[in-house]
Amino acid sequence: MSETHETELHRLLTRYALQPSMIGPAVLDRGGTLIASALVDPVPKISLTDRNIFRSHADTPGESKLYISSPIRGVVSNEWAIQFSRPLRDKSGALYGVVLLSYRLPHFIRLYEKLKLSDRGLASLTGKDGIIRVRSLNGEISYGSSVLQIPVVYDRVIAGEKKGSFYGSGAFDGVTRIGTFVASKTTPFYVTVAYDSDYLRAQYLGSFYLLGLCWFVLTAAMVAAAVFIHRLEKLGQQAQLEIVNSAVAERQKISADMHDSIGASLAALLAYVTTENVNLADVKRRIGEILMELRFLVDSAEADDDDINLSLSNVRHRMGRSIELAGIDLRWQAGDLPRISGLTARDVLAIKLILMEALSNVLHHSKARTATVTASHDQQAQAIFISVNDDGCGFDPADTSAGRGLSNMRKRTASISTGAEIFIESSPGRGTTVRIELKAPPLG
Repeated sequence: MSETHETELHRLLTRYALQPSMIGPAVLDRGGTLIASALVDPVPKISLTDRNIFRSHADTPGESKLYISSPIRGVVSNEWAIQFSRPLRDKSGALYGVVLLSYRLPHFIRLYEKLKLSDRGLASLTGKDGIIRVRSLNGEISYGSSVLQIPVVYDRVIAGEKKGSFYGSGAFDGVTRIGTFVASKTTPFYVTVAYDSDYLRAQYLGSFYLLGLCWFVLTAAMVAAAVFIHRLEKLGQQAQLEIVNSAVAERQKISADMHDSIGASLAALLAYVTTENVNLADVKRRIGEILMELRFLVDSAEADDDDINLSLSNVRHRMGRSIELAGIDLRWQAGDLPRISGLTARDVLAIKLILMEALSNVLHHSKARTATVTASHDQQAQAIFISVNDDGCGFDPADTSAGRGLSNMRKRTASISTGAEIFIESSPGRGTTVRIELKAPPLG
């Protein structure tokens, strides 16, 4: 890349304002020297050849895998973060450079703090290199190569097991724990959740002693209490299993989304940058799309309130400015909507992500002059209607090459527990309309 292109790329990156949880993006040349960064201007000529974010690509010719680092302090930002990188390679497979993006460690740690484990619980995200990215143990957060993992779990994951339960002690404190683990299918990480076995036993000791007392008082009462305790144990085990599975599924979803969504987008951008004719305006548009995907990931990690009106305001705040800066006249026609009985915060989050996906398509693909968002309640139809309409270039909804955005919107609509339908109407040259119909029976 010429010095002129380096300068233009650096200027392009410095114009972007990321979410508070993100640092970057930045670009290294084939020698490991920083040539563009969204963090500082002018860019300092710093060599990162000794960092794994560069060495992992420089030492593996022909591979273009996403690399996720252990917690590390940034050279430019001086902040602790988890770094993601992808290589830039020319047509022959030779290294052309590296693109990297960082996730601030305190924001990542807060995801684990939200688990609200007891002071006897453990939850950790560990790489197959043996380094713990973040661990919550007895209410304390730790991370890094100095933090020891549970050997029995690590050995089973390295042996190829994808998930399982275990009963064993950790090398870091010798405490015997009962727990479960799940290894990611798409990234070199696994999640472990466990509880101190003595703690679990202690939960039932009080009830057991009460049983003995009841036996001396009345045999019939003892038998009834025994039956009750038996049922209580089953409910307790089921509740613990649901907590463990929920935590594992959430962490696995975040990891898979980072790999599949951000990883795929970065790979496509890198492939484009390595072509002979690089259009900086197109690079700017693609980086904007990647930043939008990051916003989706951040939003999907935090559940909203169950108020649709608040969620619509959040969508307008998130998307409105970007759409107007793109020269699109955004018209917002949303009345006060009633609450829907049984609608959960997760349902409202799905609605918000559908609307953000639709507005992202308007911003990046429609070439529209105007876009209109309407939201209304039809008492007779017992439904709430929300639509996004634009006068852009349109497309053929039956064309499977249109991307997975439409599929994501349909999946999220199907996940709404109170019932919903989505209708996507478009044709080349006639704009696009995305309409959501939410069932809204009268509150009883």
